[in-house]
Amino acid sequence: MVNRWLKTNCLVASATAFWLTALSPVPAIAKGISYSLALVTSVQLVQESRRLIVQDARQAALRAMNQELEHVEIALHTQQQEQALYEVYGTSPTYPPEVREELTQSLEHLYKEPSADHPGETSSSTSITRGFYLAVKSLLEVKGETYVIEKVLRLGGGQWTKGKEQLQQILEEGGRNGW
Repeated sequence: MVNRWLKTNCLVASATAFWLTALSPVPAIAKGISYSLALVTSVQLVQESRRLIVQDARQAALRAMNQELEHVEIALHTQQQEQALYEVYGTSPTYPPEVREELTQSLEHLYKEPSADHPGETSSSTSITRGFYLAVKSLLEVKGETYVIEKVLRLGGGQWTKGKEQLQQILEEGGRNGW
């Protein structure tokens, strides 16, 4: 690459020198030779420039392909890691189906309780709220955010944003109280 740049610069310098020599006060034969040599070096310069342009384009394309290949490798590695994590945690839940169903029913019951809307009024409502928070936290680990918002809070679809906010409030309250 450096060699081609050096060759191109030498051809530019030679063509310029021959053109300037032809314009200087020299005999007619020297002017003819200078013009001829300037023309030959200019043609060589154009050919070398074309090679250099092609080479630069190839290198740019190779860099782009290598960069894209790196991105694909990173994405593939991430996908493989996610798949491995899903196989470890996703398909083998920590709760049997009966316990999960019981947790879901408990969460639904706790959510529908009027005292759940007013945390901290009585000690029983605090323990209910704490239980609700812990159950939501457990379901989040096992089933994920979508499941809790859609199945427990029943705020899926068009109310997704409201459900996400409500879930965030539940998690923040549990964090504030150190549950």
